[in-house]
Amino acid sequence: MLCAHYQEKLQDSLEQRQKEVRVALNRLEAGLNEGGELLSEERLAILALPPTTLLQRLREGHLAPTHVLKAFQAKAIVTTYRVNCVTEFIPQAEAWATALEAGPPEARNLPLFGLPVSVKDNIDVEGRDSTLGLAKKLYRPATCHSAIVHALRSQGAVPFCKTNVPQTCNSYGCSNPVWGETVNPSNMERTCGGSSGGEAALVGAGGSVFGVGADLAGSVRIPAHFCGVVGLKTTTGRLSNKGITTATKGATGILSAPGLLGRDVEIVVAGMRALLEGDLMFQADPKLVPLHWRHHLYTDDRPLRIGWYDHDGVFPVTPGCQRAVAVAREALQAAGHQLVPFTPPEVHQAFNIMAACVTSDQGHGLLQLLKGEVVDQSISTNAKIMAAPRFVKAVQKHIMQEKSPLMAKFLSNETAKSHQLLRALGEQEDYVGQLTEAWTTARLDLLLSPAFPMPAPPHSYPTKIMAAMITSALYNLCNFPAGVVPVTHETQDDQDKLDDYPTDDLMFQLVKEATRGATGLPIAAQVVGLPWQEEVVCRGMRDLQDQLKTAQAGTDPVFP
Repeated sequence: MLCAHYQEKLQDSLEQRQKEVRVALNRLEAGLNEGGELLSEERLAILALPPTTLLQRLREGHLAPTHVLKAFQAKAIVTTYRVNCVTEFIPQAEAWATALEAGPPEARNLPLFGLPVSVKDNIDVEGRDSTLGLAKKLYRPATCHSAIVHALRSQGAVPFCKTNVPQTCNSYGCSNPVWGETVNPSNMERTCGGSSGGEAALVGAGGSVFGVGADLAGSVRIPAHFCGVVGLKTTTGRLSNKGITTATKGATGILSAPGLLGRDVEIVVAGMRALLEGDLMFQADPKLVPLHWRHHLYTDDRPLRIGWYDHDGVFPVTPGCQRAVAVAREALQAAGHQLVPFTPPEVHQAFNIMAACVTSDQGHGLLQLLKGEVVDQSISTNAKIMAAPRFVKAVQKHIMQEKSPLMAKFLSNETAKSHQLLRALGEQEDYVGQLTEAWTTARLDLLLSPAFPMPAPPHSYPTKIMAAMITSALYNLCNFPAGVVPVTHETQDDQDKLDDYPTDDLMFQLVKEATRGATGLPIAAQVVGLPWQEEVVCRGMRDLQDQLKTAQAGTDPVFP
């Protein structure tokens, strides 16, 4: 009875909050309507500006922050009606934009003056919930901004909306019972990715030029890849995690890090630079490494030595994603860099360590969060596996050893013990040392790799193909910064070549199945650097983007 009563209370809370958000959205929409339309010619002209041009015109006084804010609010409303990416609009945004307009002239020198910024659901904004898509976290508004939002505001940015995530933020799908399902703006039958899926969908559809997310195992890079936008995962400790809600406090091994998403590399760099050149983030979080933006590393014009691979030996990538690496490799060579083959050593060992870290608490933390909640399809398979009794897990593992050895790694039926986690963490330390030694021996500056094994799949697949995340999660396990840049689109030729994609593991069969019909979807490549080398990663991403733009002049471009 108690459980049923608790579930009923959660459902009432959910329905009440949904009504309040709809009322607030209707009120905002009514206030933005000009002559019966949200997207006037003036607003469309603002939205069409390249991000850095938009920033320049704001700082030079040619555009007013309130006018720009209204343009992006209007576009975000239209976008969320189509793809359901915004959870709620931030009511203080207009007051913040107005204060910037009324401020002293020197305020225009702020690096992000008047720029509307979108924020992932689990990043605290004062007065707003950080829900993780859970009804139990409604009506628990943050009492202050996260350090990263505080820093963005101090540099002139205007946070204007919060965006959707998968339930518990532990999926690369994007749906939950509180805010619903976010779809891919390029194809609504497919996922936008996760867990920063709402961010990627909003940026990809033009409703934001710059957003803030968080990356655990690829949570920024995967949705950026799926939605055709730029994404950057930082080294943990370079940007502040203070005020970013996670599903399981104390989780270790695979490290989460704040990440940035944008329409192009330049706006991501502008955001990163603004965060690192200001002092407020470091003051708010004294645990941060006091490492400011090193512009000389970004502007250095010496040729880089870049390793590359298109198969890590564990999880094969589809023909389109393999081709994307070749396209990126040729572009970087044309930009003057040296490309050399390099595959990270023993990735299967890294996969085993990752699986040990993920299953170290047998799912107890996540199951506790899901008590009384309707479990969403985006995490349903994982939740069933975690909730199964030990003897059932043993049977599942035995069956899966035949069908999918990769999936079997996540079906541990051992009792969680601290010495097992310590052993995995020791193996992780050894692996990072092994990769770093191989990297330095090869004299690499950067590494080019697939962003993910496939383009955006239909909504039901992410929970079934979790092992695919090794492509991105490897660099969370090693705590290396990494970014993704859109380089191409899935073609019919890529689809035809799927016939030769391996099917000796159930996971691979599902990837092949999920990729059928993906023609036209964006595909990215991943650029990876050594820890604390975000500036060099950004330089590689910029050179890749610029060379692609040059090569695509007069053709169907990857970048708008």
